[in-house]
Amino acid sequence: MNRRRRILPRRWYPIDGKDCKREIESYLEGWTPSRLPASKGLGGIVPHAGWYFSGKLAARVFYTLKLNSKADVVVLYGGHLSAEDFPRIVTEEACETPFGDMEIHTRFVKKLMESMDMGKEGSTSGDNTIEIQLAMVKYFFPEAKLIAIRSPLSLKAETLGKEVAAIAKKEGISILAIGSTDLTHYGPNYGLLRKGVGPASVEWVKKENDKGFIDRALSMDAEGLLKHAMENDSACSAGAALAAVATCKVQGSEKGVLLDYYTSYDIMPDDSFVGYAGIVY
Repeated sequence: MNRRRRILPRRWYPIDGKDCKREIESYLEGWTPSRLPASKGLGGIVPHAGWYFSGKLAARVFYTLKLNSKADVVVLYGGHLSAEDFPRIVTEEACETPFGDMEIHTRFVKKLMESMDMGKEGSTSGDNTIEIQLAMVKYFFPEAKLIAIRSPLSLKAETLGKEVAAIAKKEGISILAIGSTDLTHYGPNYGLLRKGVGPASVEWVKKENDKGFIDRALSMDAEGLLKHAMENDSACSAGAALAAVATCKVQGSEKGVLLDYYTSYDIMPDDSFVGYAGIVY
């Protein structure tokens, strides 16, 4: 079988399946979802830093979707592409995870590549937006197949999301659509210093910059969240969120639910820090 192998080093997430399981379960210990409408989960937005920083949020989004959904395919939208790029799709037959290989829905991939312009995702790109989620997807949805696509920072991501939903409906395939993005990258390490450093900068990121993006993601304002990200540097992979919003919207979702939000500053205070949100549609 042609399989995509792990690229990210150990510091991103555990190598061994037992260690992964232990860590995922620690994120869920004593936690239950709240404020969720009594309806089927259609997808969500998860952060993609190393598990030490954002694993808790990602696990809780996937867990909430598992409680409310049963999917044939998990569609994972990654990012780190420019506005000029076309989507890039994983074309191998499977992806390696600590819990065993996760099979790609190759027929779905073929139909999607036939229906719109996109390139193949390089097997050694080392992009974290997709790989960091794979063990979570395999753990919570062990029987599901995978579609993994990096989405550009443009309205092509919305077109992609709609097309994925259309193919799924035509083929009678039940899907979950997950967008993988972190929020504001603030501080000297990232070249963003609008509020200097210290508590005032953290307050601005939380209450203004990240909130602006999150509000648009919750209201499923695809063009608005893209515009906010590009004008305010409020998300590093807004195309992934846009694609997930578009897919979920076609499937009938009208709004998102914010499970939780925090920044890396809350875990490890520093002048440079990143925002993380966990949203369910």
